Amino acid sequence: MDAKIIYHKYKNTKIREIYEIILQWYLVSIGYRNVALVYVKSNKSISEKIMRFLKKNNISYRIFDTDLVLYNPKKFNIDELDTSKVKKFGHQLGDFYTCATNDVSKNHYRIVISVSKLDSDNVVEIFAQMCKKNMIHKNIAKFYKIYLDIMEIFGKLDKKLFCKLETYKNPRA
Repeated sequence: MDAKIIYHKYKNTKIREIYEIILQWYLVSIGYRNVALVYVKSNKSISEKIMRFLKKNNISYRIFDTDLVLYNPKKFNIDELDTSKVKKFGHQLGDFYTCATNDVSKNHYRIVISVSKLDSDNVVEIFAQMCKKNMIHKNIAKFYKIYLDIMEIFGKLDKKLFCKLETYKNPRA
């Protein structure tokens, strides 16, 4: 099913993971991303609903541990995905992930582009990564450009979508 139709059909879902899948799948389907990662940390009942939703809407996916990877099979060979979650994996997820590193202990800051609907509690992190502070400074123009792209893409999809770019000290660091 067309990603725009899926969005408008399910945009009022109360299941955060399905809402995130819808937004990430839209980016994959229009070619903005080839691969998107969705963390699924739900109970069995919600996980079953997610699987039914994916199959019903013919969304290409693969599951790695608790991660759900959405992909466009015409543009990305899922068998080439680096599941070790290190530098190569970050670069496969897209240009936003320039700070991807094997040394997570040195990444004390987060940079996030999130999307939410003005009339909803669902906040979806479209892009998020941990970085050293100097990497955020060095790449802020690139992150801001991606943020503007996301604002434009989702603004065309639904005028009620709100995008936010933020950086902050990682509370777990």
